[in-house]
Amino acid sequence: MSLAPSIHPDKPALPRERVRFATSSGRSSVLVVTAEGEVDAANALSLGKHVEAELENASRLVVDLRGLDFFAVQGFSILHRINVMCSRHAVNWVVLAGTEVNRVLRVCDPDGGLLVADTMESAIAAVTRPPRSHLRLVTSR
Repeated sequence: MSLAPSIHPDKPALPRERVRFATSSGRSSVLVVTAEGEVDAANALSLGKHVEAELENASRLVVDLRGLDFFAVQGFSILHRINVMCSRHAVNWVVLAGTEVNRVLRVCDPDGGLLVADTMESAIAAVTRPPRSHLRLVTSR
């Protein structure tokens, strides 16, 4: 997949931030937000704010978190917030998870409420399909 030049070029992370974001447009009008570094309690909200700022012109979104060296539990709360924002804006989205994100999702999202992909190809395929309902039917047993 070739990506267009970043809308928000990478800049060196401040010591306090420890995370960098880049936004690009891929094929099929898919917006790709990439994070590198560490997402922790001090900067998790910045991920949500960055994605929210990009949602205005998006209908398909991949949040690529494979470049993270650390992903705290607070990051899961931000992924949930992104899910709510995408639902509100009718944006079909997927998390492209790496090792650190998968570790947290195994604990915080064992039922797979968030759509997660392992490769960019599967992420693109997931968001270009017709939108899935963000609501899930729960049955009692």
